[in-house]
Amino acid sequence: MARQIAVLFVHGIFNFDDKYHLPMQQRILAALPKHLRGNVDFESAYWAPVVRERQADYLGKLTSQSLVSDNDYRRLVLQGLGDAAAYQKTKAHANSSYYQIQGAVRAAIDRLDNRVPSNCPLVFIGHSLGCHILSSFAWDTNTVKQFGDDRLRGDDDKVREFAAYLKDGSPFRRLDTLAGFITMGCNIPLFTFTFGPDSIIPITRSRRNGEHPAFPGVSLPPDLAKHARWENYYSRNDVLGYPLKPLNKAYNDEPRLSDVHVTSEGYWRSVFSNV
Repeated sequence: MARQIAVLFVHGIFNFDDKYHLPMQQRILAALPKHLRGNVDFESAYWAPVVRERQADYLGKLTSQSLVSDNDYRRLVLQGLGDAAAYQKTKAHANSSYYQIQGAVRAAIDRLDNRVPSNCPLVFIGHSLGCHILSSFAWDTNTVKQFGDDRLRGDDDKVREFAAYLKDGSPFRRLDTLAGFITMGCNIPLFTFTFGPDSIIPITRSRRNGEHPAFPGVSLPPDLAKHARWENYYSRNDVLGYPLKPLNKAYNDEPRLSDVHVTSEGYWRSVFSNV
């Protein structure tokens, strides 16, 4: 009997459409045999509203005082690059875009958790900044759920609440059934320059001995775990999407990770373009 599978989409920068995932969702369903289409449950995280109000408020103040003009280029910077700048991890949870964006992803996980079996395999599909959001989300979830009582006593209320939420949750909620990671136009490398390549570890590895990595999920049955894969799709002409294996030895030696070059811009544009 075919297993049920859950798929979660997370968008990237400069997105204004809460239905952004539907074209790909429809293509996935069309590629499946009809008798399997009912076995896939889709959900999406729409996190753009977390930062759009702040960006619009600032741009409104600028234009109302005639300090700058409101045009497409200005909006691209504020609402495109501004999205990436907003997703920076902070020590405090209060008023933090980082944790609010992760909250939007967590809400989507909860919606799926209410519909699928507790052991349902989960596949992440991220685009652009969504790749980094999902990777850090899986890393943070895996880190907190392994905190001991001593570690939690020294942390803030939000961390303790999150740890309790994970401890009391299903394997699905804990990401213990994470079975696939698809990244497209991935800009994770841009977020590694702060620390340098030697400090960057993929979610397929744990930072400490004795801890299990975030991917694949620890509760996956062996037949699924051995097939768990991270597929990274990129185009040579996409200046915001990059291969991951050249980052460092940990990424390069990871057998679950594959960099796959595609011509998403179309064949002829890929032939005559060289960005």
